[in-house]
Amino acid sequence: MKRSLFMSLVVAALGCALALPLYAAPKAPADSFVFKAPAGMKMTKSLVKFPHSKHGAVKCADCHHKKDAKGSEFASCDTKGCHDNLTAKQGKDSYYAAFHGNNPKSCLGCHKAKKAEKPNVPTACDKCHPKA
Repeated sequence: MKRSLFMSLVVAALGCALALPLYAAPKAPADSFVFKAPAGMKMTKSLVKFPHSKHGAVKCADCHHKKDAKGSEFASCDTKGCHDNLTAKQGKDSYYAAFHGNNPKSCLGCHKAKKAEKPNVPTACDKCHPKA
């Protein structure tokens, strides 16, 4: 009886230890994630559907460079103090430049850098912003 109780506790402890990383890992957005403009920003093109599964080889920190106040998940791009300038087309605080800038952390900048090794990576406006 004592042996079966002990074995049950060992199995339960092992199960908890193996499941713990699943709860500690940051939650990835759904594959059908759609980038929407923050309130107050005028959109001139269609919304962007982000294929998260196609970016599986990219580390989260390659795109996201600031975490939330708790330090557990990445904050939204338009978080106050990050890319919260909704009118500028350039600059570190520009929401537009966060996606369209020429730096490797922006979507467009990364796609342009990868174009030589992956020719099908979209870099034209209408490939990410399809006509509705």
